[in-house]
Amino acid sequence: MEFEPGLEAASYGRAEAYRNLGKEREAVWDYIRFLEVDRRGPGDAQDALDVLKESVGMARVFMQRDNAKSAILSFGVPRILDELIVAYDPSREYGDTHFYDLALSWLKEKAGGHHYYTGFVQLLKKKNDEAMKELDAAIGVYPENPDQYYLRGVALMKKTGARDVARGFFEQSLAKGYEGRICPGCGYRTSSAMNFCMRCGQRMLG
Repeated sequence: MEFEPGLEAASYGRAEAYRNLGKEREAVWDYIRFLEVDRRGPGDAQDALDVLKESVGMARVFMQRDNAKSAILSFGVPRILDELIVAYDPSREYGDTHFYDLALSWLKEKAGGHHYYTGFVQLLKKKNDEAMKELDAAIGVYPENPDQYYLRGVALMKKTGARDVARGFFEQSLAKGYEGRICPGCGYRTSSAMNFCMRCGQRMLG
């Protein structure tokens, strides 16, 4: 109280101590000092309680929204990415960066990697080094998925323009069961039986 005369708890605490010692007069003066220091108006306590209740309610709503967001992402991200992979066109611009960032955030939280999806999203974001690293990891975990080899070839082609090396990945994609044709020049792939690429004119693999 000497260093901070306005400290309410000190006045009240000393009043309680005086009272326990039987020093009622001293206790009364400290109780009065406590009441003088307390500047709250009538109803302030109830107002504070109402604010607290509202804060708890808001926190509960935010938690419910976070849980719903997590559930939506868990349901939607793999399905959307699967659709994007099936329809992927290396010559197209993919500018939905908000979704890609959400997807990467969700994938990062999942146990067990998800290297395949992460590599694809990095490819869409034009981060080819990260894409190749993730797709190499995906191939190591599950080497039978033909899409992984195809996407790895595209990432390599976009990163270095090394078409011969990329061609090897495209050929592996076909060998692993991709039922279509792939252009070794630009990475365009199609399920049709065309012999030449409609984008760059090169002979298709497959």
